[in-house]
Amino acid sequence: MNDLEQLKELLFGAEKQALDSISERVERREIRTADVADILPEAIHQSHQKNGELVESLTQPVGECLQQALRDEPETYADALYPVMGPAIRKSIMHALRNFSQQINEAVEHSVSPKGMKWRWQASRAGIPYGEYVLQKTMRYRVEQAYLISRENGLLVDHVHHESSKIKDSDAVSAMFTAIQDFVKESFSPDRTGRLESADMGEFTLWAVHGPHALLVCVIRGVPPKSLRTDLTAILERIHFRYGDAIREYKGDTSTIPDVEVELERCLQFEAREESGKNRKGPPVPIVILLLLLVSAAVFLGVRSWMYSQQQDKLDAALSATPGIYVTDLERSGGNFAVRGLRDPLAMDVIDVAESVDIPADRLSVSMQPFQSLQPEILAARAAQMFDKPESVEFSVSGTTLHVTGSAPWAWRQQLQTRFSGLAGVEALDLSGLAASDQQQFVDRVTSLDETRFYFRSGVQLAEGNEDKLREYAAELRQLMDDAPRFGYAVSVVLRGSTDSSGDAAANAALADRRASFAAGLLASAGVAARIVRQPDYVIAEGQPREDVSQRHVQVDLQLRSLPEPP
Repeated sequence: MNDLEQLKELLFGAEKQALDSISERVERREIRTADVADILPEAIHQSHQKNGELVESLTQPVGECLQQALRDEPETYADALYPVMGPAIRKSIMHALRNFSQQINEAVEHSVSPKGMKWRWQASRAGIPYGEYVLQKTMRYRVEQAYLISRENGLLVDHVHHESSKIKDSDAVSAMFTAIQDFVKESFSPDRTGRLESADMGEFTLWAVHGPHALLVCVIRGVPPKSLRTDLTAILERIHFRYGDAIREYKGDTSTIPDVEVELERCLQFEAREESGKNRKGPPVPIVILLLLLVSAAVFLGVRSWMYSQQQDKLDAALSATPGIYVTDLERSGGNFAVRGLRDPLAMDVIDVAESVDIPADRLSVSMQPFQSLQPEILAARAAQMFDKPESVEFSVSGTTLHVTGSAPWAWRQQLQTRFSGLAGVEALDLSGLAASDQQQFVDRVTSLDETRFYFRSGVQLAEGNEDKLREYAAELRQLMDDAPRFGYAVSVVLRGSTDSSGDAAANAALADRRASFAAGLLASAGVAARIVRQPDYVIAEGQPREDVSQRHVQVDLQLRSLPEPP
């Protein structure tokens, strides 16, 4: 390595290492991925806080992902939605039961049978509605309460019950049952393997289902069937599957076992009522299921047809409100739509109109013929295209009149005046709101050249430098006169000669004319025609005769005249 290379290494070695590191981070995909993953959560959070664009961007892809996932794994999402659907279903069932109780109450309210009188008296003593009491008496069995107790320490994990059940202290009940369970083990099982599984208490039956880490105790009104224990065991197994580790380490903090109440409430759904007659038979279960499926399918098809009909109405309204589109036929076949009609080339695309009312392009069939629309919005758009409208100009159409507002060059204004009659549907032009953006600049140029003076040393001999100045002025004035018609003007040039007060007045007047004629000749050589005006009372200085060089000049006055606008 020579001295120059060593010097480069000393001066720029650190920067080169930094650039190499940056290049490596950019070129290696896994490093870029890690960098994006590091800032992605914060970026999403900030974008969501800033505005709603993130939600709009993610709505469609997330929706499609959910639809695909629901089709592929319906059971997984059913389990995820279970905590939400469970309470809603439970409330619906409880509402139906209350209505059923009310109906029974109204049916037997005026009953004077001995059994009815007895039930009414017992219901009043129990402090519950008569209809609810009748419901209890006509039921074969119903799970009234469910306790989930930890086997590790005997703590109550959770407890659910029907609204009509009277509950005192659920923790005390749990502790009492745990104590009874321990008493049974100590007193009647020498190897401490025995366990209490059922007990009868008047009209209630107590069932205990044992699991590895928890005990499910259900209070049942009436005589339950043996198959109920299998159903309760399945519920306890499901609880162990979801919350086994949390129950084993349970210390009294219910937040460690969220939503376990939803699982327990499944126990309360088990019940059966006595039939009013032994020979009474309902319709076969398969037929009931088939009827329910048919009703569900009919409801689904009806709702979907109604939704598609609503979409058709929205599409029809959107197309009717879009300028340049005329629909002759709009048909629907299921969820697909066929549109036929006329469309101006400048009108919005039919597919874009459909997507604006949430109808995707793959559900749309379009057959449109071209035509020229005379609607105001389309006429304005066609005029903008035809006349190459500047950004500072706005077009609008009212009736058959094209209104132009804003500012534009004078030449463009003249072109518009001569060509607007070629636009179909427009018969008049309103330029009252249009200003010439460059006309004022032209007027300023005229003003800057107006009342310019050129001085003479004596006679018709120009002062030093004034002849060159006059020739340059003549060239500039010639260009100004050539540009004037573009802005609707004509320029007239007037020359006024002047002398001082020394000498004879008649001679001074003649000298002033010669000076004006001299200047007119120089202007004429540049193609500028000038008119000479004599005003002795102004151009010939009065008073005591004296020489005054400032009075020896020719003044050029410019006059603007507006040209008539083209018809």
